[in-house]
Amino acid sequence: RDSDTRDGRSGDREPRSAAPANPVKHGALSVCGDWEENNMVFFLQQLVQGLAIGSIYGLIAIGYVLIYNTWGVLNFAQGDMVMVGAFTVLVTHSMMGLPMFLAIPLAILMCVVIGFIIELTAFRPLLNAENQRRLIATIGVGIFLRNLVQIIFGADAFPFPSIFGDKTMDVGGLKIVPQDIWNTLVGILLVVLLMLFLKKTRIGKAMRATAQDREAARLMGVNVRRCMSGTFILASAIGGFAGMLLAPKYFVIASLGTTFGNKGFAAALFGGISSNAGSMVGGVVLGILETLAAVYGKSTWQTAIAFIILFLVLVVKPTGLMGKKDVRKV
Repeated sequence: RDSDTRDGRSGDREPRSAAPANPVKHGALSVCGDWEENNMVFFLQQLVQGLAIGSIYGLIAIGYVLIYNTWGVLNFAQGDMVMVGAFTVLVTHSMMGLPMFLAIPLAILMCVVIGFIIELTAFRPLLNAENQRRLIATIGVGIFLRNLVQIIFGADAFPFPSIFGDKTMDVGGLKIVPQDIWNTLVGILLVVLLMLFLKKTRIGKAMRATAQDREAARLMGVNVRRCMSGTFILASAIGGFAGMLLAPKYFVIASLGTTFGNKGFAAALFGGISSNAGSMVGGVVLGILETLAAVYGKSTWQTAIAFIILFLVLVVKPTGLMGKKDVRKV
């Protein structure tokens, strides 16, 4: 028939169209791309959170470094100054109703006063004592502060409102809390200001000279006692400021200083106990590793990361990432 095609098939059948691209294949690629993009966004959010908490670890670590370089002893009460700062802001802002711009200076002043009292009563009398005695004194001061706060406020944990707001912001697809951004910026800014203070000001240079060699600094006319007191007060103020940044993200409790003091100590050793910049780098790396371990591993790994780093540093590289060997002639 005329309607028949040349190959004998009926002409009333619809012509075969070109086969469409495999929808399953393209759908799988689309889903895979979305999955990778979501994973990347999630990963970047964890980095932001790790950077924020790591900056606070770095501030706590700097307190350890300042006192160790000047006094030659690790101050294990440094973490409790974090707790003092957090509780002072809690009392002045949440309980007394003072605005934050007044509560923060009062908290810093409280840490300065307490730090000076600790230096005057527990550190200065043991200036020329053995390191073991001074180390035990720092542990005793920390125990005293924790128990004193627990007697006054009890063992309950207190919530604290966000200082910079708790509404998340969408930044390039990332859901970021303003507190994390400010914690990072303030932490880095404080480190920069501290390094400028130590390198550019006369008092800072005197503190550095005292940290390097007390006797030589004394012979050059530096008031060593005053510089040592000033270093202790500065470290206490930095610890209290770290506590103020921590308060909105965690419950305020008497054991807050113990938990984050250990993290700061690990960060100080990791970055280098003799380096201020290294301690901040160590804190940031520790914060990021902890955050990633809790998300991609188990939540229990988050607590163990600091102690694993502490062990590895002591075994592999005792001077830390940016620390220098302390060579002394005898």
